[in-house]
Amino acid sequence: AEAGGTQIKAALECALDEAAAAIGIDPLEMRLRNYAETDPATGRPYSAKELRECYAQGAKAFGWEGRPVEPRQMRDDSGRLVGWGMGTALFHAPMFQAEARATLRADGTAMVETSGVDMGQGAWTVLAQIAADALGLDIDQVELRAGSSELPDGGVAGGSGHTATAGSALHNAGSDAVARLAEVAVNDPESPLFGAGNAGVEAREGRLVHRDDETRAESYGEIMARAGLASLEGSGKGARDQANAEARAMFSHGAVFAEVKVDPDLGQVLVTRMVGAFAAGRIINPRLATSQLYGGMIWGLSFALHEEAVHDRRSGRIVNADLAGYHVPVHADIPDMDVLLVDEDDPYVNGLGVKGVGEIGITGSVGAIANAIWHATGVRVRRFPIRIEELIG
Repeated sequence: AEAGGTQIKAALECALDEAAAAIGIDPLEMRLRNYAETDPATGRPYSAKELRECYAQGAKAFGWEGRPVEPRQMRDDSGRLVGWGMGTALFHAPMFQAEARATLRADGTAMVETSGVDMGQGAWTVLAQIAADALGLDIDQVELRAGSSELPDGGVAGGSGHTATAGSALHNAGSDAVARLAEVAVNDPESPLFGAGNAGVEAREGRLVHRDDETRAESYGEIMARAGLASLEGSGKGARDQANAEARAMFSHGAVFAEVKVDPDLGQVLVTRMVGAFAAGRIINPRLATSQLYGGMIWGLSFALHEEAVHDRRSGRIVNADLAGYHVPVHADIPDMDVLLVDEDDPYVNGLGVKGVGEIGITGSVGAIANAIWHATGVRVRRFPIRIEELIG
């Protein structure tokens, strides 16, 4: 599921559907019968895999039960052919290396810093949430600085790995800042935390609290003022544990179900419903994750029906390198969509248990739409984008 992963998954999901039809079983049953408990490529156990639950929740929400096995069995009130298809979503769970800095201020606020851009996916919101959690502060008390190369190296801001990578570095930087502050407090005879030991306190709502006696607590500002500190800085790095990386297969999983309606005379295709259920470890911000998954499913629809780069065979140049010739969907092309976030605890992928959701939504959607078109028409198309002439020719 690396470079070319979407293309590979599209072909694989169509092939699985074709095999299921050849032996007369439901496509979902086909996948459940061949469910992999360990990674077929390496033999390693998965760090976590809630794909069965994705199948179950997605199928229930879509209403998959009772789907006819044979094609061309369903029509709507206007006579259009109706088809239902599905595809498994799979994307590796990458993690790069990053650095971050966290600075506690005497006024009880903090500034956290790492490089890397936000392309609109909401990374800076999620990274601030992670940092605030590590610092024991409300997100409104945390200033995030990012997007500049002068800041600590945030790793790759893409590849479905930025939250795991930069988030881990920010979490560790925040934890380091809190640990440094705790060291000041527990060694100060005037502090109610004196003698508690670094591991004997926890950060909570801008205060350090004794783990065994909550009456022994004081604010960050009080600790720093008594020590004469205007600020206190912590640092952290984010990187995957190498032993876990070598011992486990790490992926996000999902299942996409699609309904299409096809004009039997004109071959026009309309995707009318899509349901995607995804398991991607710990979800930091459900609203932003859902938005990312919607975007991936829309991209998969675009792959299946719209997008095609046309090359000049003489020069190799792309001849439709503009939005007049390179087609992408508009609002009228996008169906009713539903995204389900399936709970998954992954203790091995990284300390936060976080996986990416940026690209996995694409991988199951292409096959789901192509398989739905076959189920509606009985025509197998083995190239993308699927064109009208291939359905009526």
